[in-house]
Amino acid sequence: MAFEFAPYHDVGAGKRVMGEAQYEALVAGYSPDGIFGHPGDPNPLAIVGGQLVLRAGVSGVARGYWWSSGDTDTPITVGSNAGGTGVRRDHIVIRIDRDANPRTVAPVARQGGTNGLLPAPAQALGSTGQWELSLGSVALPAGGTIGAATLTRLGWYVGPDGQLLCTSSTRPPPSPGRVIYETNTGRQLLANGEQWRLVTDAEASAAVTLVAANWTAPLFNQLYRRNGSVDLTLTPQRVSGPLNPGTSSTLGTIPTGFRPVGDKEITGHVVSTGALVVCRIVGSTGVITLTPWRDRIESARYVNLQAASWPVRH
Repeated sequence: MAFEFAPYHDVGAGKRVMGEAQYEALVAGYSPDGIFGHPGDPNPLAIVGGQLVLRAGVSGVARGYWWSSGDTDTPITVGSNAGGTGVRRDHIVIRIDRDANPRTVAPVARQGGTNGLLPAPAQALGSTGQWELSLGSVALPAGGTIGAATLTRLGWYVGPDGQLLCTSSTRPPPSPGRVIYETNTGRQLLANGEQWRLVTDAEASAAVTLVAANWTAPLFNQLYRRNGSVDLTLTPQRVSGPLNPGTSSTLGTIPTGFRPVGDKEITGHVVSTGALVVCRIVGSTGVITLTPWRDRIESARYVNLQAASWPVRH
């Protein structure tokens, strides 16, 4: 069985039973687009014997069109990058071609340039033009063919109740009001038309990765994340030589998934002496630097940092 789509052709009558433009206009507004299944399923694309294919048994929906690769691999033509001077990235999509008569639905490669940028999928609305659903990308090195290409997954999935399932790197476009669930992070996100906003996420805990040569934290070192907010409790102990006033020391790094949206400053004091300390957190990297003021921090002294919380970067 070759690649096929439905439901427009009445096999028994041998004719179309509904205009395709009318059907798309009716169904696309409430039908999710995506691959049927789960992000944990095998990559729908593969390179087999120097040929890019859509694997057998992969199906999905696009603008109300059901599509399926059938029970055999569907080959996808990808031109070589023989004359290229840089990496070329092609976007592999399911393309609805409304200008064909009758319309066609098929997996194709949208060829990119040699600047390494991935071309955007076509998203024409109305009764003409093309509309494309992302499946993945192939990166062809300069002078290379598909046999030397690297595959990257981009497709998202439609679950059993019509929910959109993806990973943090395969999100669909942020159409207003669209809700997605990331299976690799446990987060549910809501789109506002331009960005994704966190609705809820999986509770998790972690610790600041300390610079062991200078700091330890035998009493308190905990990051706790719940519903987009992170709480930090940290009481570091100086284990190397004294740290003089005005001298900064890298305390450690907050792991990905717990870092603040922007840079943050928190204060604290040295236990017993009361000397003021200031910590700066760089949101993009999670690096924490600590600087004492007025008095130095002697070796083996604890620093009592204020409890802090922040919205998490996602």
